[in-house]
Amino acid sequence: MSTPSSSSFDEYKSEFLATTEQIKSIIQSKNVNNEVEGSAKLDDLLKQGEDLVKQMGLEARGIVDAVVKRDLLAKAKEYKAQLANLRTEYELATLLGVDNDNNINDNNNENSSLVDARSTVRSQNETLINARSAIAEIEGVAMGITEDLSRQRETINSAHGRVREVSEMAEKGDGILKGMLRRNKFWQGKLW
Repeated sequence: MSTPSSSSFDEYKSEFLATTEQIKSIIQSKNVNNEVEGSAKLDDLLKQGEDLVKQMGLEARGIVDAVVKRDLLAKAKEYKAQLANLRTEYELATLLGVDNDNNINDNNNENSSLVDARSTVRSQNETLINARSAIAEIEGVAMGITEDLSRQRETINSAHGRVREVSEMAEKGDGILKGMLRRNKFWQGKLW
């Protein structure tokens, strides 16, 4: 059962995934280092990806169902993190001028140093990706807990209101019963 907003989210999602595939292929090709045109195209694709993530966030916030809304917002955050990682990888490749073959310099020592640096950066990137996904998961759990607490607060307030009503009714009943007992004593005193 898909609402109009979630179907819009799915459209943005499929466009985002296609965009990220294009970004990955450009980063992996030699276009980043050899052509200004490849770099400009990559900048445009990254900007387009950011816009798509923003649109997904807006669509997710427009969902009424809290569970679906939470899931879609978590996906949007995940895609934002994925895009940030692609941007970091692109900037690293641009700054270091490293292509996929690591043919920067003929000197083997320098190549091994760059390979080591690149593997270290990739390792740190993976750590960041894992941390971002953990944060997104924790945020999702926190949102769920907040919603549960809100529902429980409403239940407690409702129960408190019912207790107040019952208490008022008991006080009225007590007053009626006392009045009946007084009348009973009065009439018993008159009859004897």
